[in-house]
Amino acid sequence: MSPADQPAREPHPRPEAPDAARPCPVCAQPGALALKTLSLPQPSGSPLPAGYRLMACTACDLVFADTPAPQSAYDLYYQHCAKYGGPTGTGAGLHSADQARLDQMADRLLAWRPQPQARVLDLGCGAGGLLSALMARGLQQVEGLDPDPSAVQAARARGLRLREGLIHEATTHCAGERYDLIVLSHVAEHLRDLHSLPALARLLAPQGRLYIEVPHPGGYACGERPPYYYFDSEHINHFSAQALARLLAPAGLQLLSTEAVQLPLAGGSHYPALAVVAGFGDDPRAGAALSPQPATVASVQRYLADCARGARLVPQPPLPPTGPVLAWGAGSWAQRLLGQDQLPRERLRAFLDKDPNKQGLQLGGLPILPPEQGLRDHPGAAILVCVAIDPQQVAADLDALAPGARQRLHFLSDPT
Repeated sequence: MSPADQPAREPHPRPEAPDAARPCPVCAQPGALALKTLSLPQPSGSPLPAGYRLMACTACDLVFADTPAPQSAYDLYYQHCAKYGGPTGTGAGLHSADQARLDQMADRLLAWRPQPQARVLDLGCGAGGLLSALMARGLQQVEGLDPDPSAVQAARARGLRLREGLIHEATTHCAGERYDLIVLSHVAEHLRDLHSLPALARLLAPQGRLYIEVPHPGGYACGERPPYYYFDSEHINHFSAQALARLLAPAGLQLLSTEAVQLPLAGGSHYPALAVVAGFGDDPRAGAALSPQPATVASVQRYLADCARGARLVPQPPLPPTGPVLAWGAGSWAQRLLGQDQLPRERLRAFLDKDPNKQGLQLGGLPILPPEQGLRDHPGAAILVCVAIDPQQVAADLDALAPGARQRLHFLSDPT
């Protein structure tokens, strides 16, 4: 029995045997504790693994994926398979909630580098939404680096300065440059190999700052999110401030600030994030008292126990007893549901997804189709919504494609 599937009376899942194949990516020590095995079937052609064990290093207070894939597989994924450069991706400010998130982060950054002449480098910048937000606030020497050619092309079309490259290539692409501020916003949790983060110290000016924003395990909670929402194929590191401090210390960097923030999402919900700022040891703010944060390993253990109690989801309204079913959404939640055997496989005909990177692929042996094609090919099929954030938006999308078809929608919710 996996720890997260233990009875609800046990508030802290008991870890499995310490037999991790992969050492801790921060301290490189073996012997991390296995918390849960996750099954995450991938679309055809994906270089990412179809699951992994979730591990905990108690020495670093880090939770990470014991992923069998090398960093090169993740590089390939973010170069060619991820959605961040496309019309359904985040980071470009194409949607109101995404723009609000970028504006809030830009304001946080200005508290550290308000001078108009400050040089800023945004790593993993997507289509450059944060760069635009900073420029709107008077910073002109801003540039980015991203591995996705489509994201780089979209940003350059908007007049932004971007290089195409992988995060661990930053010190090569930007060799000889010195920046007052380097930003990694929701990037570090995607990296299998973390050695490129302390190496960024070589690109910082003497009083430069490194800003890292990652998901905050202390804020993981069930309720407005489906079970196990925060664990997927892309988010393979779950950091504490302690883990980040330990990772950066060999490069002479110390944490200057830690802050828990709530990021706005579509539909009015929020996402918990941890924002840290690091600088060199002689920085005037080095050694200042930092805001305490909940322990990551303990937080994840509590979250896993809560997820196990509400793991089964039921369609609302109930699916008809017979007939074909379409799954709207082929992203991380649909993959997780497929891996947990929570989809009606024998009746499922196709997945519908607006992401052009997924269309034409297969998931679980079924085609991933543009919504308009799936609705045309399977008229009258029940539609099971497999979208975790703002699922009601699917109803609006359906109205535009098939007016009067809302009665075919079925939303997944916790059993009562």
